[in-house]
Amino acid sequence: MHDISPPHPHRHRHRRPFGRAVSTLAAGLALLLAGCGGAAPSSDAPGGGQPTPVTFLNVIPIESLTYTPEIIAKASGHFAAEGLDVQFQVTRGSAQAIQTVIAGGAQITRVGDTEMMVATGERGAPVKAVAQPSQASTLRVLSSAERPVATPQDMRGKMIGIPSEGGTSETLVDTLATSAGLTDTDLSKQVVGLSPGVFDLVKQGRIDAYLVAMDASVVVKQQEPGAVVLDPAQFIAGGTQVYMTSQETLDDPTKRDVVQRYLRAIKAAMEQVIADEPLDETLELLGSEYDIPVLKQPEVAKETLRTYIASWQANEGALLETPADKWTAIYEEAVGVGQLPAGLDPSAWFTNELLPGASS
Repeated sequence: MHDISPPHPHRHRHRRPFGRAVSTLAAGLALLLAGCGGAAPSSDAPGGGQPTPVTFLNVIPIESLTYTPEIIAKASGHFAAEGLDVQFQVTRGSAQAIQTVIAGGAQITRVGDTEMMVATGERGAPVKAVAQPSQASTLRVLSSAERPVATPQDMRGKMIGIPSEGGTSETLVDTLATSAGLTDTDLSKQVVGLSPGVFDLVKQGRIDAYLVAMDASVVVKQQEPGAVVLDPAQFIAGGTQVYMTSQETLDDPTKRDVVQRYLRAIKAAMEQVIADEPLDETLELLGSEYDIPVLKQPEVAKETLRTYIASWQANEGALLETPADKWTAIYEEAVGVGQLPAGLDPSAWFTNELLPGASS
């Protein structure tokens, strides 16, 4: 395993702009994906004619409770009711998803807030966030009772495991550290992957804590009652997820309408899940579509889903809405860890105009 020294919390990371490289890649991706369900949407209205084909890019396999709104929207007919034929297509992470949306190979994707901000705020990518489905971080920091990391301050002198270098998880660790006034000399990071046995590294003392998705944290907590779980949302604004589309889509009334219909279906699916207590119908629907491992433990799945539901409603119950003040706070956190330069206008990077009930 390899130590990854954290960036200085106030050092800006200079990156090459999108420029010609992205234009070339975009053109190639458009050709590659032309036959993969990413066709330009038609103007068919819901309830009449042929459904409009839509490609949603998921950055991890769809077989996860993370994508409950998408799966339920399809299984319960919410997409069909909006006249949409939605296909899920996995990508190799957020960077590829963003580039594919720019290229026109897909209409919409879901990525981390800071990743989207860096793409548009620093690299000039023609994309915009159109909704915030997870309004609080759904990642967790796991540690043991012997060397607990219950607050960001507890990371001082600790070795923190991350799934990969340079991604959402590493940014989250940096942001938590900065919130506690820690610098690059106060903690270490080590790439440990995502295997189920990572908690064994904690018990062996090889690392002190590690980042993991909420689904996995609930399972580990069931297996290891003494595990300590840190919820980043208690300390920072970042770590949320956004639906993102291209500026070209927003500028085209027909394509824009497709994204609005997609978001209506997602909101209807969220409302359906929220109303389903004790979630038995939801678990049945999820299992009818995909083999999601955590569904083999129904009570664990329900506990996990309730936490996801809370993340959907973190902004005082306003589903999918992105509050301007919290968006600014996320930007300022990204500035603090060197992901973005100060002095930019983050309000230009998102819109609530496509949400159900909004005037556009």
